[in-house]
Amino acid sequence: MPAEQGRGDCQTCGAECCRYVTVEIAKPRAHVDVEEVRWFLAHENVHVYIDADDGSWNVQFHTNCRHLDRWNRCRIYSRRYRICHEHDAEDCEASQAEAQDTVFHNTDEFDAWWRKEKARRRRRNARRRKAGAAAGTQRKA
Repeated sequence: MPAEQGRGDCQTCGAECCRYVTVEIAKPRAHVDVEEVRWFLAHENVHVYIDADDGSWNVQFHTNCRHLDRWNRCRIYSRRYRICHEHDAEDCEASQAEAQDTVFHNTDEFDAWWRKEKARRRRRNARRRKAGAAAGTQRKA
């Protein structure tokens, strides 16, 4: 089946949006969440990132769409999926500078980040406890 001509300049960017699937996940808060992120990262062609624009956590699976031809065109363009139809070539991630996401490619990167995050949370909670104790002392005086 010959490829149908798609809009946008997907041949220039290599059809980047057709080469991964991203799913939003819960921000890790408990040990079970941390283990889930680590499990994702144990797999090849998978990474997890924190979106710099909205703070959402996402797992990204790097896998090519089976409808992409060797010229980076969609073989089912006229009947493509809704998510593809709604994707605006002018708003393509390949044509814009993105904010710097925090990306984890493996468990070592995530573990190092998680250790720092736990330490940051402990410091923040200690400051809050201290501020709460000081406020309580002032009310008694």
